[in-house]
Amino acid sequence: MTQLAIPREKPQMASNRDAIRQAKAIIDGICNISGTPGLAIEMRTKASTPSSTSAHCAKASRLWLLPVDGKVSWDDRIDTHLHHLRGRDNGAFTLRDLLSHRSGLCRSDALFIGSDNRLLVTKSQGLEIFASLDPSSPPRQEFLYNNFGYHALGCVIEHASGIGFGDFLQKHIFEPLNMSRTFTSLPPDDDENTSLAYMPYSNGQYRQVPTPRISSDTVTFAAGSIRSCVRDLVRFYCFLLRGPGFQELGLSSDHVAAIFEAVIPLRSSPRSLRERSYAMGWARAQLPNNINLVSGNAGLLDTWPVIGTTNNGLLVLHHNGNNIGCSSTIYLLPEIDTGVIALGNALGHCDTADWGAQVLLEALLEGTIVTPFTKYATTAASNGRSTMDRVQKALDKERKPSPPPSNLEQYTGVFWHKTETFCLEITLHISEHQEGLSVKFQGLDDEKYTLHHYHYDTLSRGQWCRPFGFYKVEFIVEGKAVGLLRWRFDDTEAKGQVFKRCTTA
Repeated sequence: MTQLAIPREKPQMASNRDAIRQAKAIIDGICNISGTPGLAIEMRTKASTPSSTSAHCAKASRLWLLPVDGKVSWDDRIDTHLHHLRGRDNGAFTLRDLLSHRSGLCRSDALFIGSDNRLLVTKSQGLEIFASLDPSSPPRQEFLYNNFGYHALGCVIEHASGIGFGDFLQKHIFEPLNMSRTFTSLPPDDDENTSLAYMPYSNGQYRQVPTPRISSDTVTFAAGSIRSCVRDLVRFYCFLLRGPGFQELGLSSDHVAAIFEAVIPLRSSPRSLRERSYAMGWARAQLPNNINLVSGNAGLLDTWPVIGTTNNGLLVLHHNGNNIGCSSTIYLLPEIDTGVIALGNALGHCDTADWGAQVLLEALLEGTIVTPFTKYATTAASNGRSTMDRVQKALDKERKPSPPPSNLEQYTGVFWHKTETFCLEITLHISEHQEGLSVKFQGLDDEKYTLHHYHYDTLSRGQWCRPFGFYKVEFIVEGKAVGLLRWRFDDTEAKGQVFKRCTTA
């Protein structure tokens, strides 16, 4: 069910009340289409009062992008603050590079995200993985989202401030702004004012899943550890829009404004002369424009709705976030002192929070809704449900006829990533009728998957949706021994990563 705040009766908003009721009906339909059981949306304008207070897990990782008592600068090299990175190529990136996702480094999310929101590496291992990331494209040439880059930025915050990431946010943001339902730790099990997390089956039925486990004490803590609610987020974003009390928090309005300045273009097809760029933790779009480029809907459609008209060619600052069992969207329109916040409790077949925020934004700007959002969402959800079909077709297309290997024992062993923080354990299992191989991520029984012969010395496996190369493990045979395997776990990795077999007992 959609929880949607209707602005109180004010002269300048009266004409939009019918459009907002229309928006609610459309958003309810999109929730059903995408498989999202709950969505809380708040529109905050000069003429409205926030009323949504239910707590949701929000990946509001943009909150912390503030200076540490003047001890850091946006253009400091990372290795200035993190000595562990000195002499490493990736230590040369600046805070601005990582905040704007323009490093060009491979994402490598598969090294830390497991099934059921399980985290596969520790906080201390995250920085070593960042240091090891290979370039996918030249630096400062294109936008390429990277969670490990934000992990490194969080380490800078902790080093420069001398306190933990969560304590820093509590001291400098949450307490001063009275954000009493915002935190970076995992909520206690008996906290009943925290949303549950869901994933939909292909038939639309919901399954409850474990809530995200990222916290201030885990890997990628600065990318996704903040949990909040609509009420607190309204307070924070009103602070950003209106700027009262910047000096009390030790900030200047010029410094805060720098966060929103364009750093790297967001390129997409079709091209547009109107601005689509990325700042430091925020996307920017000049209306009329497509504002889906950093959402979970990106890649699900060939054509996109255009929001706004040349008559109201406003700047929209926006961002989306999602994890297994949650999603979030924020739009800020500084020129009209307006924001839209959407928080969902599922990772649906398409990004419901994104569609819901767009529907409400059009109702606000136009006084009616003419864009066929339901049609767009239906197509996006259908493409989302069929992702694994497309993955299977891609795998089938590249498969070459070849007999299965006769000696499966040669493939067994523990194969380590170059950082020695992540391993694939290949084991042989023998049943009454046949023998086969399995892979365990980090040697965990809860992350065990059966391997099937693909072709030659390459085996494939199943799991949740990833690019098709993720499902293939290629064993490298030298003579009669297998000492290496290659795994392309990330579509930003052109050739994949080579894992070395451990030869010690």
